[in-house]
Amino acid sequence: MQAFLKKHGPSHSAHSLKIEWEFAQNEVTIRFTAQKRTSRPWLADETKTMDWSKNWGLWNTDVVEAFLQLRSNPQDKTAPYLEIQVSPLNQPFALIITEPRKTFHPPKELEFIHESSVDGRMWTGVMKVKLPSELKGTHLYGGFFACLDHDPREYYALEPNPEQNPDFHRPELFLPLGEV
Repeated sequence: MQAFLKKHGPSHSAHSLKIEWEFAQNEVTIRFTAQKRTSRPWLADETKTMDWSKNWGLWNTDVVEAFLQLRSNPQDKTAPYLEIQVSPLNQPFALIITEPRKTFHPPKELEFIHESSVDGRMWTGVMKVKLPSELKGTHLYGGFFACLDHDPREYYALEPNPEQNPDFHRPELFLPLGEV
C-alpha cells in the first residue's frame, strides 16, 4: 500500500513525503521518498551512531518514523507498539511504547534493517523490521510520521491529530496496515 503524508497544521508544506509499506510474515517493509521544496540542507546530527539503542533524541533531527502495533482485535488500542526512526544519515532509533509518553523501553530483541540516502533535495529510504515477539496480535495498526526542518519545524503524519500541537503517540488514530 502507499500514501502521502499530510502536514500537521494550517501553513504551507515545504516537503512532499510518499510512504509505501508491505506486511508479510511478521515483517514490515517501509519505503519512503521525501522531497524538499527549499534548498535548506537536511537536519542531521553526525554524533548519533548506527546503534539504534544509543540514539535517544534522534527525533530532534530530520526523521521518518513508523509506529507499528499488533492488536488482538481492532478495538484494542492499549496494546504496546514499536516506534522506529531513521535519519538522513541512516541513523536508526527504536523503542517499545507500552503507555504513550509514560512507559517505554528498548526492544529486548530487534531485527531492523535500514537504508537512507540523500541526493540534494531528495531523501529516500527503506526500513525493514521484524515485529518483536513482545508484540502480540493478528491485526497490524500504525502510522507513519516525519519530523523535518528546524525553522520552523514541520510535522507530517498519515493521520494527523486534530489538535494544534502534533502528537504522534495516539493509537486511536492508528490506521489498519494489514493482518497476520
